[in-house]
Amino acid sequence: MKLQKVFGNTYFIKGGTNTGVYLFENKEALLIDPGLSGLRPKNMINMFENEKIIPKYIVNTHEHEDHVGASGQIKNAYPEIEILASEDAKLFMERPELFSDFILGGRHNKFLTEKLFHRNTEKISVDTIICEGKLQKNGVDFEVINLKGHTSGSIGILTPDGVLFAGDLLIGEETLQKYDFLFLQDVGKYLKSLDVVEKLNFDYLVLAHGKKVLDKKDTILSIEKHRQAVYKYLDQIIENLKVPMNIETLLKKIIKENELTYNYKEYYFFRTSLVSCISYLADLDKIDYTLEDSDLLYYTKIK
Repeated sequence: MKLQKVFGNTYFIKGGTNTGVYLFENKEALLIDPGLSGLRPKNMINMFENEKIIPKYIVNTHEHEDHVGASGQIKNAYPEIEILASEDAKLFMERPELFSDFILGGRHNKFLTEKLFHRNTEKISVDTIICEGKLQKNGVDFEVINLKGHTSGSIGILTPDGVLFAGDLLIGEETLQKYDFLFLQDVGKYLKSLDVVEKLNFDYLVLAHGKKVLDKKDTILSIEKHRQAVYKYLDQIIENLKVPMNIETLLKKIIKENELTYNYKEYYFFRTSLVSCISYLADLDKIDYTLEDSDLLYYTKIK
């Protein structure tokens, strides 16, 4: 395990979730998304010890466990470290069962929690809530970007070296080709977040889940592919709802038409994204619903 340099004082550590590292001149460090708990953070801690690096801050781009799970473990190794996140992310980080409740639409069950959570994850407490705008640490200015959409607590962090860490706003192209029905909590806000990054002044973007660092040109291309993926499913929903149907029937058609593979967790992730798409289309006045024979059916509005 080693630091991969992006530019200036900005680095990242490769992994299932890539972890951002900004090194201050005094060898203290700001970490971004430490990833899952377990062996990897142990190796990270060993690397920090060997390199005489002192982690002082952890910024979490959003609340999902594959990004934040190791925060508590690193806090145990460095008790003085400051854990930072958005207000919405803090809520779910400190009470992870709420995410299961949210996904299911009711109280969580063992089928989902077994898939979602690692049993050895340390309890996490967020020390500081951060908001959009300037974030100064150790006399260095970072920028917090509002990137809601994937989750309600999603943010991006732009380092003074022009390197952007955008959480799960974008995924690697190889992953997008296989899993283009993106997990989205709010479709409208996600599309706005894509617009924000498209117009943002930065030089490089480090994907949380991807094998390469993107320059601005490659980021623009990736944004367009993500935008196309969203509209692909919105168009499919509008077309399918020309015949009124309920959520489960529509989800079944979406899964079959796109040959999506899934387990228990992924089924509910798909369902969450589908509900978010329906809400977005309802806001645009493109669909409506009716109650028939003890069923709730959505349908496309004819104009």
